Amino acid sequence: MDKTALARKKKQRAAQAAAGNTKVEIILDAQELEMLDHDCKVRLPGREPYSRAELIQMMIRKYHAELQRQLSDLQKRQCEKCKECLPVQECPCAGDSTCWVTAGWKETILTID
Repeated sequence: MDKTALARKKKQRAAQAAAGNTKVEIILDAQELEMLDHDCKVRLPGREPYSRAELIQMMIRKYHAELQRQLSDLQKRQCEKCKECLPVQECPCAGDSTCWVTAGWKETILTID
């Protein structure tokens, strides 16, 4: 890169940071990359596929909305032991089989079906 290219890139990074954008680097294996590329294409059949970054951003937003719905449903319940609204983060009764902290976290764990 020449000096002007370096200066442009520095300016671009500064503008992105000022806008609150953060670059995240992830490592994907061949199978994950193949799945991502496949999904980019099939989500917009007959049109220009989503970019990898665009699809990942939408997946994060979709996942977050689903998690918020799940947490909202949990908040309608209470821990059987301490009677705190779920999800309980800490409880002096942790370890008791009727305390949500003991096993309830399994309701919010991320799983792959």
